[in-house]
Amino acid sequence: MPAFRAVLSPLSARVPAVLAGSVLAWAAGAAPPVCAPFAATEPARVAAVLDGDTLRLEDGRRVRLIGINAPELRDGAGRAEPGAAAARRFASRFLGGSRVLLTIGEARHDRYGRTLAHVWRADHASLEAALLAAGLARHVVVPPDLGQIDCLRASERHARTAGAGRWGSGEFAPRAVAALRPGESGFRLLRGRVSAVSRSRSSWWVEIEDRVALRVARADQRRFRFDALQRLGGREVEFRGWLVWRERHEGVARGHPPWSMALRHPASLESAD
Repeated sequence: MPAFRAVLSPLSARVPAVLAGSVLAWAAGAAPPVCAPFAATEPARVAAVLDGDTLRLEDGRRVRLIGINAPELRDGAGRAEPGAAAARRFASRFLGGSRVLLTIGEARHDRYGRTLAHVWRADHASLEAALLAAGLARHVVVPPDLGQIDCLRASERHARTAGAGRWGSGEFAPRAVAALRPGESGFRLLRGRVSAVSRSRSSWWVEIEDRVALRVARADQRRFRFDALQRLGGREVEFRGWLVWRERHEGVARGHPPWSMALRHPASLESAD
């Protein structure tokens, strides 16, 4: 597997020595670092595991796990994505009962009204880290909830290196942007070559092979360095997030990339060269 390097901001460049040591440990073949609770927790009871990254609690709340994206049981076409049922079964077995601990996210709810939270068993074992380590989910970074970013990222890298779960079967492998089909959307891990880097009044743009436009909105620019983005010109990169088919919207200029993706954090864009 090639070495990947994130496009760091001044904030993310300050990595504590203890963290650097833990990353070296798992890279050398040891287990990934333990994603222990890092903030106050609240007890809760699980009524149902809806899918790999969503729970329903006995008090009626639906909880969306922070930091991971598991395959969908029903995608846009109503079909189950490969690994969706396995991720739900794994989450149910891992929890082993109804009692869990939650740390509610800084962004308390998503756009669907679900509670955003990190979830641990009573013994402080992380459900998100376990799904990533088993190769049944992929890591995602959505600010402002960055409390477990390094630990969860290491858990995915460990699974990817070991070929665990869907990494081994190939379903999680990054796809070439040239293989995207018209109308395709949803969470994607992709790779391609940077064809242009530019900025507009409100956004920075990284175009991938003139097919996907990665947008860094003004609110997220403090986490990036524009000069680092510029240095990616002509290089192969890997990126992840929610892909939007732009041509379905009116007002998309001819010649503009047909897909877009919000780039919220440097960990979502890595050089593959």
